[in-house]
Amino acid sequence: MGLFGLGKKPGLGIDIGTDAIKAIELVAQGDTYEIVRAAETQLPKNLITDDEITDIEKLARALKQTRKSLSSRTVDVVGSVSGSQAISKQIAVGIDLDDEAISEKIETEAEALIPFPLAEVRYDFESLGEHPTMPGQQRVLVTATRTMSVDTRVQALEEAGFKVRIMDVDNQAILRTCDHVMPHLYPDLYDNKLPLLVLDISSAAVQTIVIGGGEVLFTRYQSGGLGQLFSALDGEGKVDHGELFAKLRSDEVEEFSPLVVQDFLGNLWAKVSRGIQIYRSNSPKKDFAGVLLINSGAMLPMVVQAMSEQVDYPVISLNPFEHFPLPDKYSHLQSHGPRFVEALGLALRSFTPWHT
Repeated sequence: MGLFGLGKKPGLGIDIGTDAIKAIELVAQGDTYEIVRAAETQLPKNLITDDEITDIEKLARALKQTRKSLSSRTVDVVGSVSGSQAISKQIAVGIDLDDEAISEKIETEAEALIPFPLAEVRYDFESLGEHPTMPGQQRVLVTATRTMSVDTRVQALEEAGFKVRIMDVDNQAILRTCDHVMPHLYPDLYDNKLPLLVLDISSAAVQTIVIGGGEVLFTRYQSGGLGQLFSALDGEGKVDHGELFAKLRSDEVEEFSPLVVQDFLGNLWAKVSRGIQIYRSNSPKKDFAGVLLINSGAMLPMVVQAMSEQVDYPVISLNPFEHFPLPDKYSHLQSHGPRFVEALGLALRSFTPWHT
């Protein structure tokens, strides 16, 4: 990974989700990393709807609380936008090209790479190393998103006292975490020639991601996540959704209508199944080495069981804290690891070059 010589400057990743902010601070330790701080701050309902921030001031206050919880001097931060708002493409360029030359090439070919006027987008690129099949070339990942999709998140982070150095894309951050922890936690699955199916199940959406060979091969974002189940279980809107989530985490489902639960699980699989069908229709590799569940859905036993019953390959609730141990004072977040997959990937992004 070329981590030597990174120095002691920490990397801070902040994932602004629909229901909570998750933050991870890393430091480089030889050829690996160590988590030194972590924080999770709950957000009010409907503060973020369809990936759009409805109240920047409220979000900034929540981010200030996150910063206070971290008790860190680090202000340089990596944030993210949703993959539904971004475009990522890989290009091959000469291995001897430096950043300036790569940037010039991207701008020259912008019309073919980015389906928006260059003046309306922000873009960044990251070298993925030597091209495996094209000698003398390197793979470069180009990511672009409309400026307005970035600005609100940057504004909220900066109002909270952070300095935004990079705005990444959520599925790329998820890929980065998987590529770091899977070789240690599940080497047989990671070394399999078949890709991995990642299901990012949050309170607001289901994102189906296929990864393999260090790349995001496919992604499909569909609105409607765990929040639909919470609303169905709390028809009158009088029960805190955090309490519902806690009961479901403990597998205390006896008091809930089996029809409501089964209807949700059926709809969840329908979303996943549709994403798989679309991926398979355009890919030579039709099967998967395994399924990785992440985010809040990965913390619910009934979701893990339901997905396991639908497929013939391993289904894993991915907890990156099983590889990157938390400091003792953050041990209460250990079981929340699946919710921190993106935040960890953002923190890891701090240790590769960025461009302004």
